[in-house]
Amino acid sequence: MMHRLAVPLARGRVPPNALTLAGVAAAVAAVVTGRLVSAVLVLVTSVCDGLDGAVAIQRGRSSRRGTLIDHSADRLTDVLFATALWHAGADVWVALADAALVLGYESARSLVRRRGSMPARVTVGERPIRVAVTIIGIAVAPTAGAAAVGLLCVAALVQMLTVRAGD
Repeated sequence: MMHRLAVPLARGRVPPNALTLAGVAAAVAAVVTGRLVSAVLVLVTSVCDGLDGAVAIQRGRSSRRGTLIDHSADRLTDVLFATALWHAGADVWVALADAALVLGYESARSLVRRRGSMPARVTVGERPIRVAVTIIGIAVAPTAGAAAVGLLCVAALVQMLTVRAGD
């Protein structure tokens, strides 16, 4: 779906990094708006995150620098999502745990992949799942949403360790 949506953007020569920046801006706005608007802005951030890579591929503009910018923006928006949950009413300690667990999971996953000690695997902590839980959490139950995101990351870390031990 992202590749289809990216076609007119690629043809219009929209820079992938502009889409990355738009996603970060949407995540910042999600922190300071009302709950329903915030939930929509988290979704917009996720769409921008998918589009930047699709546009880069279609334009043949994929680069190490662009990849670094994208990954950095992903981690920044992960923290902003936890902040948006807090702003929507989540307990501060649960939101902080959410952010710490997401960053820990993503760091561990990146380290394991760079070392080549684990093939790419899909876990329950993947970003699209976390985004969906965040959106629902912001709109319905912020503390429960933040806690659920943190628990997904713990479960994903267990999955990674179990897979490594089973290899």
